[in-house]
Amino acid sequence: MMKLPELRGLIYPDEFVIKFFFKNRLHTRTGRVLELGCGNGNNLLLFHEYGWSVIGLDINKESLADAQHNFELPTLGSQRHQFIEHDLARGLCDTISANVDVILLPSILYYIPRHAAVTVLRDLRSYCIDGALVFLRNRTLRDYRYRRGVEVERNGYLLTDAATGEAGLLNVFYDEWELLDMLRQYLNLDTTTAECLSLAYQNPQNGVRVNNADLVIWGQLKPQRDKSIS
Repeated sequence: MMKLPELRGLIYPDEFVIKFFFKNRLHTRTGRVLELGCGNGNNLLLFHEYGWSVIGLDINKESLADAQHNFELPTLGSQRHQFIEHDLARGLCDTISANVDVILLPSILYYIPRHAAVTVLRDLRSYCIDGALVFLRNRTLRDYRYRRGVEVERNGYLLTDAATGEAGLLNVFYDEWELLDMLRQYLNLDTTTAECLSLAYQNPQNGVRVNNADLVIWGQLKPQRDKSIS
């Protein structure tokens, strides 16, 4: 049995990744899951524990080292994992293998320019099986960080506020309609059946009570033959 103190970095999966996983009954089957911005692999551990093969991309070497450590613990003991260092601001890398059943995009697209997000979504489609599932979590214009920095693109800011520890980082904020349209247009999400959940919650950080505003979207991609991607 895995011991939580043995894990490095975040221990538990995103609570809405957990909801997505079980509400879509992913615990009853196996497949291949790809997470962009995987960090230390805390979301992927849930899939792996249920027999899934996992692939994670992240720009941070230290986080990937933590992921490698966590997945090499004797209690896991399998080779059903792959971690790749990559900057998504440059699009996708060509070392990802195809036939992915699930895509996870939790809290990652707002860290890359809007044009790069479009490229990533458009290119992801070719790696997915028909009917693949996608999970996305992203900050909205109601988030504390919105406009707390230097605007470098539409609704995109290099943050100057230090409360959340993200000063100097790019944050791009989206409305609900824009995210849904991007997922429909570039990834071919079936928006008629997708779940779309608005989240608002508070988190004390460095003496400041931060009001977070996220949008969670999950759903199924239409078959390749039905796609209409510009």
